[in-house]
Amino acid sequence: MRDTLLAAARHAKLRGKLMHGKYRVRFPKGPGHRLPVRYVVGCGRSGTTILGRMLALHPRVCYLFEPYHLWSLIDPRMDVTGLFTDPDGAKWFFDEGDVNPQARARYEALIARAGDAKRNDVVVEKLPHNACRLGWINAVEPDARVIHIVRDGVDVVRSIERLAERSDYRLLFRNEYNQWWGERDAKWRALSQEGPSHGYVPDEVELLRSHTQRAAYEWVVSLGEVDRHRSALGDRLFELRYAELVADTRSTCRQIAAHFDFSPDEAWIERASQLISGERKNEGAPLMLPPQTCELFNAYQVRFGFEGRAMPICEGIER
Repeated sequence: MRDTLLAAARHAKLRGKLMHGKYRVRFPKGPGHRLPVRYVVGCGRSGTTILGRMLALHPRVCYLFEPYHLWSLIDPRMDVTGLFTDPDGAKWFFDEGDVNPQARARYEALIARAGDAKRNDVVVEKLPHNACRLGWINAVEPDARVIHIVRDGVDVVRSIERLAERSDYRLLFRNEYNQWWGERDAKWRALSQEGPSHGYVPDEVELLRSHTQRAAYEWVVSLGEVDRHRSALGDRLFELRYAELVADTRSTCRQIAAHFDFSPDEAWIERASQLISGERKNEGAPLMLPPQTCELFNAYQVRFGFEGRAMPICEGIER
């Protein structure tokens, strides 16, 4: 009974958000409320949530926490977990060519005008998956400023594994919903179908079967997509390691404020710093990956100075 009530409560909350979004599409705020939009991206479980919570404390920031409902209204294919739409229609990568007039208009109404021009200087949107939509974002928000936060890939995939294996998270009318991979594994199906055509180890995707292996693939794709748009973003991209945020929070807050172009309020920096504790390491079994995926994964680990390493699966060895 308790699980059913929780599932019903989650369903009601999500539907309430969706209805409010539909209202805002129909009755948008005036153009005077249009604010610059800033983005926090990175593979999930990399520190985007704690960074977002810090930004939400700033008195001049309108913060949008993972507004899946808004993106599903902008373009139903963006509902990559199948929370609100048919999961079979989910699409992983979005570039400039995916922008259409209706999506652009809805972006303006739902994201760009989400704040109050009298109280806010910027809108900060946090959705990790937007690392794979940077081409689309750059088309609708030409001055988009982006923070890309990166964490040790081994810690990330073990954290994802724990969420993916949970069986206590339920949604009403979503009987096959997984807390990480969505309804009927919508996220993985979209990623595994589209990733190869974007050049991400096309010969090995079908070999990725465990939660950790698929999470490792998501991690490298997320990093790869930021690299693909690095030149177009130029100095509008600020890359940050989670360990740096933990080690020198106050200095990092000032850098973030400068990059997002809002005041480095000292009271905000103090409050934001209190949210940070030491970096946690996620222990677990060795991460075993097919050879090409392993090489790509470890190359990123070396590049960012992370300690963890994956091990290649040799032919004939059980996964």
